[in-house]
Amino acid sequence: MWTIFCAALLIASMAEAKPRTDVTVSGISAGGSMASQLHLAFSSEISGCGIVAGPPYYCAQGSMMTAIGACMRGPATSVSVSNIQNKLKSYVTSGSADSTANVKDDPVYIFTGKNDGTVIPGVAKISEQLYSPLGANIKTNYNLPANHGFPTENFGGKCEVLSSANYINNCNFNLAYDMLNHLFDGNLVKPPSGTAVPLSGQFIAFDQAAFMNPKNVARSDSRATDILSLWSNWMQTTMALYNPLTYLPSLNLPTLTLPGMTLPGSTGGVTGASSSNAGYGFDSQGYVYFPSACSQGKKCPIHVALHGCKQGKSFIGDVFAKKTGYLEVAELNDIIVLFPQVLQSSLNPQNPNGCFDWWGYGSTNYANKLGPQMVGIKKMVDTVRGINTASAAK
Repeated sequence: MWTIFCAALLIASMAEAKPRTDVTVSGISAGGSMASQLHLAFSSEISGCGIVAGPPYYCAQGSMMTAIGACMRGPATSVSVSNIQNKLKSYVTSGSADSTANVKDDPVYIFTGKNDGTVIPGVAKISEQLYSPLGANIKTNYNLPANHGFPTENFGGKCEVLSSANYINNCNFNLAYDMLNHLFDGNLVKPPSGTAVPLSGQFIAFDQAAFMNPKNVARSDSRATDILSLWSNWMQTTMALYNPLTYLPSLNLPTLTLPGMTLPGSTGGVTGASSSNAGYGFDSQGYVYFPSACSQGKKCPIHVALHGCKQGKSFIGDVFAKKTGYLEVAELNDIIVLFPQVLQSSLNPQNPNGCFDWWGYGSTNYANKLGPQMVGIKKMVDTVRGINTASAAK
C-alpha cells in the first residue's frame, strides 16, 4: 500500500512540475544571445532558457567585429570559453549578475541546424560548454537539417535553405513546443499536427515605453490609478463580451493596440513617450499574448520570446510572434508570451538590422543587469506579471 501511495504521489508531483520561477526566456540568433544574457544575469528570477541558432553568452566581448567574425563564422576555437566564464564571474562578484548557483538544474535548450552558415554549429554549441559546469538541465537539438532560422511544423521557407524573407523555416518540426516542453519539465500539451489550435486569448500590441515605466505614464482615465489597473479593467471588460460557446476566433488574430485606443469602460486611452526615443533601441510597440485562461483570472507563468535580426516589427510586423508556434503552445498550456521588439536604426544606436544588443552597441553593460535593454525587458516582464496578478486577484 505504501509503495502505491508513493508512486501516486510521484506521479502527482510530476504532473504539477513547474519551472523554479514564473519566468522563462528564449530567442533566436541575436535573440538567443540576449536570452542567455537575461537568464544568467537575472537567474534568481528567470529559471529556464532556450537558445535557437544563437552565439553563446558574451561571445562578442563588446566588439562588433568579433560578433560578425568569430561569433558567427567561427572557427569555434577562436572563441575563448574561459574568458566568457571569467567575465560572468566578475559580474557575479560585482553584483551585476545573480549567483550562478541559481542555474543548477534549470532547463536549458540549445538548437543549431546542421546547414546553418550564419551562426555556424560549432559556435552555437559553445553554449553547452558554458551551461554544463553550472549544472543546468540541458537538452540539445543538433540534428535537424535546418539553415539559419526558426524551425516550424508548417510555415516558412524550405528547411535547408536560408529564408531571408523572415528567417522562419518549414522543417516539419514544432521547435516552439519541443523547446517550451523542456523548459516546463516535459509536461506540456502538444498542439496536434495538422489541426489548428483555436487562439481564443488576446494578442495585444502595447507601448513598450509605458510598460517599462508604468508609474510615469500620463493617463486620461481618472478612475484608474496606473496602467496596470487600466489594462486589468479593459481585459476584464473585453473578455466579458465573448461568449465561449459561440466565440471562436480565426488564426488571423486581430491586433489590439494599447495605448492609443479608447478602452471599454474608460473615457480615454493612455499615452506614453515612444520607447524608440529612449536611446535603448526598442521599437515603440511590443506584443504580448494572454491565453484565454490567463485573461480570465488564472495566474500564469510568463515566457519571453526574442526575435532575431531582421525579424522585428520594423521588418516583418507580427509574423515572428504569430507564425513560429509559440501562441498555440501558450494557449494550450496557459503561458503568457511576451515579445519585446527592437527597432532598426542607423544612429544612436547603430543597429541597422534591428538586433537585440549582444555586442555592446547600446552599453558596455549590455550582458549584465545594468544593460539598458536588459533592464527594459525586465521591467516589461514585471508589468505583465502585475497585470496578470491583478486580474487573478479579482
